[in-house]
Amino acid sequence: MHLNRYVFICALFVSTLGWSPADERAQTENFEVLAPTKKLAEQFGTYAEMYRKEKALDWLGAEMPRWKQRCPLVVEITPGRTGGATTFMFKRSTGGGVTNQDMKIFGDVKQLLESVLPHEITHTVLAHHFGRPVPRWADEGGSVLSENDVERLDHDKKCREFLNANRGIPLKHLFPMKDYPKDTIVLYAQGFSVSNYLIDLGGGGLAGKQKFLDFLSSGMMRDGRNWEVAVQQHYAAANVDELQDNWIDSLKSASVARGKAGERFRSENTLASSERPRSRNTTDIRSSANLGVPQLEPPVLSAVRGSSPNYDERTPRQANTVNRDLNPLPLPKLLAPEVSLGR
Repeated sequence: MHLNRYVFICALFVSTLGWSPADERAQTENFEVLAPTKKLAEQFGTYAEMYRKEKALDWLGAEMPRWKQRCPLVVEITPGRTGGATTFMFKRSTGGGVTNQDMKIFGDVKQLLESVLPHEITHTVLAHHFGRPVPRWADEGGSVLSENDVERLDHDKKCREFLNANRGIPLKHLFPMKDYPKDTIVLYAQGFSVSNYLIDLGGGGLAGKQKFLDFLSSGMMRDGRNWEVAVQQHYAAANVDELQDNWIDSLKSASVARGKAGERFRSENTLASSERPRSRNTTDIRSSANLGVPQLEPPVLSAVRGSSPNYDERTPRQANTVNRDLNPLPLPKLLAPEVSLGR
């Protein structure tokens, strides 16, 4: 019987300029690693297996079975340029499943090992769990959760900035998205924030993640159009709009920043706030992840929509499909002021 398949590419990259040649190999149980040196190939193979086990336990409560074929992992050392791409091929038959995958990452060694590699490995855990493409916002949001404190803090801050600038995507549009919007960096930041909120809402830890996975499974029913039912079943919200309001409200609470990234940000924020007058409309807000206390000025009413400065301009994870029913939704309208921060 002929089996219809389509390719789903998960990528996080900026540029391919200046890549170091990868010509040394190392094999592990589940990976075939190609890197500039034998030592690096072995190191990345060890870390890939470690993250594969760690992220499966974090999300599923059990290790994944050994893959039938080793996943090719190409490592390029490119100081100043960071990113990666993971390509999956899924079955289109009942039950789905991953039939093929490969991964390519580039950047400096520290960033690759601390953020990019665990990010890409998390994509494999989610892909194998569902056996089909995961909604973009959740795939990215869940994978950003695997990055280091500094990266998560950056996404957390940027989500607030995008909301304050009316660049947010309403959840009723975000949830069913099968492809990236033009404002891709918003999907990364907002996907992280919403995923983190829902996992915390579900109890945090493994329980919160498994509830989140169940929510995604429910939402993906009816060709990805079952989100209104899913939020009622799993998060006791009347509808997606109410869940959105609850998420927005959670971003307005006070918090104590933790870790070195939080200490650095708290110090910078204290200096910045002492040097300028505070508007009566300014809102002090935070992440439920306790990563920082961003104080964003100006508020929504005087914010100007535009590009995000000093943010990693990541090229979107593109989806190449051979199944024409996987078309992206039209670009959603921006969040109205009444559902954005500082209202």
